[in-house]
Amino acid sequence: MFEAAVRLLSSDDAVERELGVRILRELGRQDEAGHRPFTAEAAPLLVDRLSREDDPGVLQWVISALGFNGVKEALGGVLRFTGHADWRVRFHVAAALPGLVNPERIEPDAVDALQRLCLDEEPEIRYYALYALVEEVAGTDPERIAHSVTYLLDDPDEQICALARAHHARD
Repeated sequence: MFEAAVRLLSSDDAVERELGVRILRELGRQDEAGHRPFTAEAAPLLVDRLSREDDPGVLQWVISALGFNGVKEALGGVLRFTGHADWRVRFHVAAALPGLVNPERIEPDAVDALQRLCLDEEPEIRYYALYALVEEVAGTDPERIAHSVTYLLDDPDEQICALARAHHARD
């Protein structure tokens, strides 16, 4: 299955490349450290695809696969897509970032990206970015997180507003 996914990654057809990426994203059971059996082999292939992919439908899944497999060396490459024109790509950036950071020392660029994504026009992106800030990378600078939370206390999206208010109440 791994070899078939690798072959699909180099296809001229975006649908086939997406299938290859999605297989690599899910292939094998995660161990206790959160790695899958083929992560070591898949990581450089996915990082390479990230640097070359121009189809947003494939790109979103490359970013997702990198985050899902915890490919921390891809953080810089993924951060380049924080302001991508396609909302699906930005959504996957917000969802993937917690898997790409060092939980012991969150990279400031990742926090910056999540804060920018908290301001996105798409509510799904704002929610995932806020969730990442308050639940998944919460050990980061509390003042920076508080600023994003305060800004979203009156968000028009009820789910975002509820999450911001719940976090604000804990502080």
